[in-house]
Amino acid sequence: MNQRATETNLNHEEFEQLKTMYVDTIVDSMSSKDLYAYVYDDMTDFMNKLTYNEAINEVKYTLDEEMLEEFIKQIRGKI
Repeated sequence: MNQRATETNLNHEEFEQLKTMYVDTIVDSMSSKDLYAYVYDDMTDFMNKLTYNEAINEVKYTLDEEMLEEFIKQIRGKI
């Protein structure tokens, strides 16, 4: 019995491999400019969904408290 690939149910491991292959192919086909735009948009969307405290903590813990303070100084024009 010949089945087309699209007619075959994938098990969990095969499905994970399919997703990985898809992502690899899409990312490999993107230019540096496209990748930058994608990441920028994704990070902007992520930050826009955070509360005030979550956003402050995200900056503090992803970068560090010193960088958070630098950003705040720049925003307030103290640099």
